[in-house]
Formats: sequence, structure tokens, C-alpha cells
Amino acid sequence: MQQVHPRVLVSAYACGPGDEPEAAAGWAFAKAAARSHRVHVITRHRFAPAVAAELERDPELARNLTVEYLDLSERVLARKRRGSDVYWYYVLWQRALARRAAELHRVTPFDVGHHVTFANDWLPCGLARVRDLPVVWGPVGGASGVPLRLVRWLGLRGTVTELLRGVLTAPLRAMWGDAAARRATVVVAQNEAVARRFRRARHVVVEPNAALDDDLPKRARLARPAPPGPESDSAPRVLRAVFVGRLLAWKGGRLAIEALARTPGWELHVYGTGYERPALERLARRRGVTGRVVFHGHRPRAEVLDTIAGCDAMLFPSMHDQAGWVAAEASALGRPVVCLPLGGVPLLAGVNARLAPLAGDVVSHLAARLEETVTAPGTPSDRWSASRLPEVVEHLYRLASPRTASTRTATTGNIA
Repeated sequence: MQQVHPRVLVSAYACGPGDEPEAAAGWAFAKAAARSHRVHVITRHRFAPAVAAELERDPELARNLTVEYLDLSERVLARKRRGSDVYWYYVLWQRALARRAAELHRVTPFDVGHHVTFANDWLPCGLARVRDLPVVWGPVGGASGVPLRLVRWLGLRGTVTELLRGVLTAPLRAMWGDAAARRATVVVAQNEAVARRFRRARHVVVEPNAALDDDLPKRARLARPAPPGPESDSAPRVLRAVFVGRLLAWKGGRLAIEALARTPGWELHVYGTGYERPALERLARRRGVTGRVVFHGHRPRAEVLDTIAGCDAMLFPSMHDQAGWVAAEASALGRPVVCLPLGGVPLLAGVNARLAPLAGDVVSHLAARLEETVTAPGTPSDRWSASRLPEVVEHLYRLASPRTASTRTATTGNIA
């Protein structure tokens, strides 16, 4: 009896080791699948150097993981100039991937296909077009938006952006997302809101694409903040909150500054860049907290992680983050995360989430939760470490196809 490893075809628009969350997620899922499956990944050429170096460093991984690179023609690539061009290019790339995947599946059939990245549930899934291939679609997200009661905190540009987002993505989700969900054997949702949107699919599993370094909880023990000084101290320690993310309206920067204005004794350190920064600076001046808000701009990931590990709390009132890794990182580092009960942030913050209710005065709720972190600090969590993924993908593939049990036997033939 010869052992036969199940064959998995992975579609990963971004896939490779490094600091890019989307690529890191694709690479983490591919590595996890390769623990007990023969994995063939299709991704783009830009990740080839990093992937090649990692496979050379890890011969055991290289035995079970084959990476193929697919890009469109030079003429098409030359038209991809702006950041927004990624969307039309991605649609065309998925069409090309569907053709290549069908060809591979025809020659040597796969037991399951797994669409890992891009994580947008309103864009097409090329693997869904491959006949007779059980498909795991996701983790995907996008089907959650800003509640009407929070629109006032978006500003004019943010409001227009959210309206356009809804108008543009809703019909595309109905066309491409629903089609992928109907075709997929398993839909993997980034959060509960997405799971509800695709609840009619055959199998729906909630599993964010977070894949954190296993040593993050260890880093937490090296940089725990000092306890605040007693009331009698002449100069009690200033408590430090951090906000990390692109400075876009829906990330909740305005809510964070408003909450800071109601919590004397705290300062807010903002990491990230984006169109909202001038508006946030003006708001800080109006609220008289300019001296307590520090804008650091974009900083290296290692520096940001050290800052999170040494802060007192993360203040992150994002309004529809699908799977904000920064919340998972803060939780892994043992920091409480003050957030709203929206999107994937509460899920990723886990035991360290400090939820501010949406009813009533949201700013007061955020301020109160921030103050509460002084007496209710967080604890390091390994819930979203990359080491969990082999078990996760094994479960997903078993749901998709019973043939993908991690070890099978055959009486004849070579390892597939």
C-alpha cells in the first residue's frame, strides 16, 4: 500500500514571504497546506525571488510545494499604472488563471482548489470556472459597511467614498461573489457579516486570513508598559494609546481623536498615512489636544510592533475593516483593543477586545472603554498565529472533498 498525498491547486494573486499582509497570508496558507498535501500555487512573478529563496532554504517544503508564476502580457501590464488599476487587472488575471487551472486539472486532476487571495468578495474567482473541481473560496470579505448612525464621522470625502463603494461593489458582488459562493463547496468568510451575506452557500466557515508570527506573544513580555503612577505622584505617567492604519475616513480616526479629547491623561500616537491626515490635524486643534496627538506617518513594521507592545491600549474604532491584522497583532502582544462591534476587528482582537456600543453617545462609550483598560489590561494571545493554519486547511479541505484526508493509500501508482 502506497501513501498518496491529496493534490491542492491554490490561486493566490499575492503569495510570498515578507511584510505585505495579503502576500504573507497567501504564503502562510500555501505552506500550511503543504504540510500534508501536494500543493501547486499559481501567483505572480513579482513574488518569485522571495519564494525561491524560501524554498531553497527549506527543502522539505519544496518537496510538497510547487509555485507557478502567471502574469498578463507586457502590453496589458504597461497599462497598469495607478493603484486602482489593480481591480481591472485582477479581473483579467482571474480569467487567465481559470484557463491555466483548467489545463492543469485536465492533465493531472486535483482533489481541491483553494482561492486564497485577493480577499474581496465582490471580485471573480477563476477556480470557480474549473469543472469538476471542489473549491474552497476564501477567506474573503467586503460585505460589511458603515452604519448610518456613524456617517457623520466620515466627513464629506469619506461619505462620498462609502456611497461609491456601495454603488459599485453591490452589483459586482451579486454578479461575481454570489456566483463564486454558489459554485464553491466551502465559503470562508473573514467575519460574521460576510458569513451572513453568503449564508445560503453549502458550507460557510468564519476564518480570517490573519497569520501572525508565533513569537509575537514572546515580544509582549519584553515591552510591557509600566503601571501608571499613583495619584500622589507629582508627575504621573502619561498613558499611551496607539492608532495604526491607513488614514482613511472609515478607519475611525476622527472618533479616536474625539475619544481622546474626553480622556485626560492619555496621548494618542497615530501610525499611517492617507487623505484624512489634514482633517485629523484640524480636529485635534479644534478639540485642544494637539499636544496629546502625535502623527508618526508610515514607519517600519518592526517599529510599529514595538510601539504596540509598549503601549497601554490600541484605540481602533474602524467602521468596516474586514480582517484588520493590526487588531490581531495587538491582541497577540497582550494589548487591549478599544473598538466598535463592526467588521472583523472584534473577532481578531478576541479576548482583548473592548467593545464600545453603537447605541447612544459612541464617543463617550469609546472614552469609557479606553479608561477601563487601565484596570483591565490585556493578555497575550496566540489565537491567530500561523501555526494554527495546518489544522484549519485540513478541516476546509475535508469539507470540500472527503478525498483530501491528509493521508490516503493506493495499491498502485506513484505519489500524485
